[in-house]
Amino acid sequence: MPRATRIFFFTLLLFILVIYSFFHFRDSDKQVPHFQPHAAQPKQDPSLDFKPVPEVLNDVHNSTLGFQKVFVINLPERSDKLDAFTLAASLTGFSAEVLEGVKGADVANKTLPSLEGLPKEESTRDNVVGCWRAHMNFARTMISERLQSALVIEDDADWDIHLKSQLSLFAQGTQYITGTPSNKRPFSPYGDDWDLLWLGHCSSQFKSGDQRRFVVENDETVVSPERRINFSDEVPDMAAEGFDNTTRVLYEASYGICTYAYALSNRGAKRLLRGQSISKAFLPIDLGMGQMCREDPSFKCIGVFPQIVDSHKGAGSASKDSDIDTSSEKGGEIREKGYTPNIVYSTKLNLDRLLAGDKVDPSWRQWPDEPTLEGPARTRTINRLP
Repeated sequence: MPRATRIFFFTLLLFILVIYSFFHFRDSDKQVPHFQPHAAQPKQDPSLDFKPVPEVLNDVHNSTLGFQKVFVINLPERSDKLDAFTLAASLTGFSAEVLEGVKGADVANKTLPSLEGLPKEESTRDNVVGCWRAHMNFARTMISERLQSALVIEDDADWDIHLKSQLSLFAQGTQYITGTPSNKRPFSPYGDDWDLLWLGHCSSQFKSGDQRRFVVENDETVVSPERRINFSDEVPDMAAEGFDNTTRVLYEASYGICTYAYALSNRGAKRLLRGQSISKAFLPIDLGMGQMCREDPSFKCIGVFPQIVDSHKGAGSASKDSDIDTSSEKGGEIREKGYTPNIVYSTKLNLDRLLAGDKVDPSWRQWPDEPTLEGPARTRTINRLP
């Protein structure tokens, strides 16, 4: 073949490859929007007049609450929990994709990062390992589906009927904590520089040395201090912070327990999957997440207190409550009335009223005898970075 002909065909082949690559990767980028952290965030000046980016806040009112997807973890045999969850989600305006729960007995020890710390009792081991694997599957699903953000909720969770209004305020707070520029629209209404948003927990703490707070005052969905139930005393000391009994606060968190509801960004899912895969000792997934929030400076966790999501305890046999903690099965407790800790206008306790289209009034509250607040919630920021 003459040299000129070879050059012609080589040039043509190269041109075809360039054109193919251009259209292939252009289309690939269109499938999933980019969710990237802003450049290194400078310490905010205490005099900074924070302004949320309002045009993205409406996204929290969509069917996925401003995330790309919402998942619910459910064991197939617990159709009762999925029924209640699906109804509650529908009546508060969102939907969730089912992520099948895992039985720990089906998870071999050799797939775990370590056997150190693994419970010795078989039933306890299986319950903790199954939960761990289900949440690892959530992170893996996010990565494989190229989701830039996703929320996962446990099937027995409960939330306030005002959830979307709460999340609108929560999103303003996360924009503040992540330093979202007011002149730049973030991909997510929650800002773009976070790994984990811990909405439903039973213990949380402020990050040491970080004094930034986003404060929501006069919030009718905040439970009074004497009715707050948490796993431990490791919760924000609201009185010491100077907050009254109707205040909710957002902050960068250094710890957390329980996984009633939390969101991951894509980078957070990658870091969580990697971090829990190489842990030197096995930890229940919530303790492992809390450890990452505390010890990994690159893993940015945002907490809220009082929490927005908690675990519902339905009327009837207490043995139906948890698929992890089965201690209640031994006592045979029969609960006459259901309840949800820390949630004022419980969705699951008001299903019949929501179905009937009744008008919301103070009688919907779990504790209707408490004082009624006047006026809307107010927000302010505290910035005391050294």
